[in-house]
This record gives sequence, structure tokens and C-alpha cells, in this order.
Amino acid sequence: MKRIKKILSITLLFVTILSNIVPIFADDKNGWPYYNEEISSKAAVVMDADSSKMLYSYNQDKRLYPASLAKIMTAIIVFDYVKGNYDSLVNFSYTAVTKDIDRNSVTIGASAGDQLSIKDCLYSLLLPSANDVANALAEYVAGSINDFVLLMNEKVENLGLKNTHFVNPSGLHDDNQYTTAYDMAKILQYAMTYPIFYQISSSISYRHAPIRRFKNPDNSNNQVLNTNSIIVPGSGYYYNGATSGKTGHTKLAGYNLAASARKNDMNLICVVLGASSDKIRFNETKKLFDFHFDNYKSLSIKKFDKRFSDSISNISINDVNLIEALNITCNENAHITLPKNIDENKVTSEISFQIDDPYNPYAIGSITYHLNNILVGKCTLEGRNFKEIESIYTVYLNLSKALEEKTDTSVTNNTITQKNPTSALIYRNNNGNLVISNTLITVFLIIIIFVLIIAISSFLYVKVLSNTNIQINKFLFRLRRKLKS
Repeated sequence: MKRIKKILSITLLFVTILSNIVPIFADDKNGWPYYNEEISSKAAVVMDADSSKMLYSYNQDKRLYPASLAKIMTAIIVFDYVKGNYDSLVNFSYTAVTKDIDRNSVTIGASAGDQLSIKDCLYSLLLPSANDVANALAEYVAGSINDFVLLMNEKVENLGLKNTHFVNPSGLHDDNQYTTAYDMAKILQYAMTYPIFYQISSSISYRHAPIRRFKNPDNSNNQVLNTNSIIVPGSGYYYNGATSGKTGHTKLAGYNLAASARKNDMNLICVVLGASSDKIRFNETKKLFDFHFDNYKSLSIKKFDKRFSDSISNISINDVNLIEALNITCNENAHITLPKNIDENKVTSEISFQIDDPYNPYAIGSITYHLNNILVGKCTLEGRNFKEIESIYTVYLNLSKALEEKTDTSVTNNTITQKNPTSALIYRNNNGNLVISNTLITVFLIIIIFVLIIAISSFLYVKVLSNTNIQINKFLFRLRRKLKS
């Protein structure tokens, strides 16, 4: 009995040590590479623009001053308003060329009464960051600068951003004007949905129409230059693959940069706020881009998920084929983001027919993709070609009725959610391959380790006890000999 107690005590000691060690390995970011070089800027993030997966964050929710990064939102409001008509003329009022304009402000030198096309104004807004142009565009769209600012903050709310507030369209300092690295990444991500934003912000220079102060069309003052040096070859900070972005700087904000780059079908956004110099904001951005392009991959869901090869003709819930009810497809730009060394077959998915995209009239649900319970991407399901179906909700109701007697899938308020396959110990992934869950693997490992511990403990105990018995017998033998003598 004493031997058994000792074996159990040793075993419990090993188990206790093991239980404290395992979480250290389990918390190793699940194999996700992490940039651990020190960042001197006040905040920074890196995000996959296609999957919205945040790959790096440092003080991502710290409220800081945006400086001229605010002009990205100004451009977005203009894009939304003009709807592709960039030839209309913008009038420069006295207020536009004087409000918040001081000797050190960046301007194109416009005078009251000058007129430029919206296209000219957008290039002048985003390349050299002209503040008089920001004011003129605001008045053109909303009638006044104050009313335009209301539109900016309304857009912030629509994008679901919680830590951004604008006070003016230029980004010139105001204590009540702030943003975060995370929010600015989402704002840039939205701006990138407009092809014209790429076209403008990736340009090295642009010559706008002459203004009163510089009447000669060939006057160099009518040419605006891009201040985003990672776009400009030969600048010393050029980054091969850079596609868009915007700089910002004030004394209190420091040096800011929101930029995008594309390599190997991966589209990254990097935001750096509060750098202490021009050099630091560009170099830290380039290093962050390099690390994440080297260690991550972005996969198109339409190519990755084999179910989309035939317009999702084989997606079904408990044998109810969805294609019989709708012509369903996945939104074109949906991606998942994974570490390069991760086996893609380990990715699992979950289908939900809850509408969470109110701005997409074709949205009928979504598929979320996970790797070890970490969200790696999401695809909005779109239903088209409804033909004689009167309402999309008719489809939900009909599909719900078909499922009521065939499945344990939850149906609430026209919402159908497929159970997550990761809850099973053994399941098939999106590619049809058999996968053993991490839970089952962990159980097997614990059992094996437990058995090994018991075996080792027993061996050590028996060995020690055996040696002890031998020593006792020798001692008794010698004692008897001495007593006899």
C-alpha cells in the first residue's frame, strides 16, 4: 500500500508540473508569427485588406491626432457624393482659402473665385495634402464646412468605428479631433474600394488646371507632388509593391502614415501613428510590410473553398441543397489569411444565414473560417437570379420548413446556423479530408504522457526500493558475522 501511495504522489507531482507547462506552449499564438521588433511610433497596425484579419497591433485603440490622414475620410465623402462625376467645377470661396489656413499650411495657393474640377481637387487633396482644397471640397459637397464634418462623423458611425471623431476636413489640429491606428486602417480599407483612390494616391505627381495666382498652365506651381515616399521611386523610402496611402503631420500629431501594399495576391494595410520623424514612419512601415509578406499568405475563398467551384452547387444543410432554392455565390474579394507554414486543410468553416451586411442587397448570410478557433476570414453569401421568387425571405421560410423535420439546425427569426464542425472529435474539412480535432489529439497526448509518467515513476520507485533492500541485507549479514565472532 505504501508503495502505491508513493507512486501516486510522484505521478501527481509530474502532472502538476505538466499542467503548469502546457499553457505556456498552448499560448504560443497558435503558430502565428508575430513581429516582435520594438516600435518607436506611438501606435501601429497591420491588416489584410481583403480578409480584414488584424496581423499586428501596437496600441491599436490609443486615441491620437490624425493630422492629414483625415483627408482620406474627406475623399471618401466626396467619392460617395459625386458618384463618378469628377468633371464638375468646385468654387473656392473666401472661407475655403482662409479658414484654418496659416502661413505654414499646405495649400495650392488658390484665391477666392478660383475654380478647379473635382478631379483636380482630389489630386491636390491627396498628393500634397492641400488644406484650401479640403475646405473647398467640403463646401461643394455639403454647403458648409461644418455640415461636411457632420457627414464625416456619420460615415465613421456607419463603419462601426468607436474611437474616431473629426472636427474639420483637413486634419489640422484640434484637441477634439482624434483617431486610432485600428480605425484608420478600416477607413483606408473602405477608401480602397474606390478605384479612383488607388489611381490618385499611387500617382507620383499631377498637374492641375491653372489658377489665378499661377495663370501659366506650365507654371511648376500648378504641379502637385506625392508626399508618400514609399510610392515614389528614388525617394530613399520607396517600397516595391506599395499601392496607395496618405501621409499626415502636425507638431502635436507627429508623423503619420496609412499605406497599402500588394505582393503574391496579398493586400496589406499598415498604419503608423505618432512617429518622431519622417524617416521612422517610412522605415517602420517598410519593415512591417516585409515581415508580414514573408510570414503570411492570403487565399481567395472562391479558390480555397472547393464548394465554390460549381457556384456552391454542393452546399447543403442536412441534405437540403441550397442551390435548389437560390443561385448562391461568394463575394468576389473575400479572402482568408494564414501563416505560410500552416496546413490549409486545418481550416474549418461555419455557415450562417443571418444577414449582417445591411448595405449589400444581395446578402443572404455568410461563411466564417477558423483555424484553431481563430477567425481567419469571412465570406458574404450573395443570392442572385431569384426569377419568380417574390421575396428573399420567402426562401428563408421555405428552407426553414424543409429543415424543421430533418435537422437539429437552429432556426430563429429566419436565421439558420449550421453547427460548427469543429465541435466533432473527427470531421471532414472544406476539402473533404478527414481531420482529427485538436481536442481528441490533446486527450490522446495526455493519456500517453500519464501512462509514461506512471511507468517511469514505478520503475524509479522499484529501482530505489530494490537497491535499498540490497543494502539492508548486506548490513544485516555483516552484523550477524560480527555477532558470531
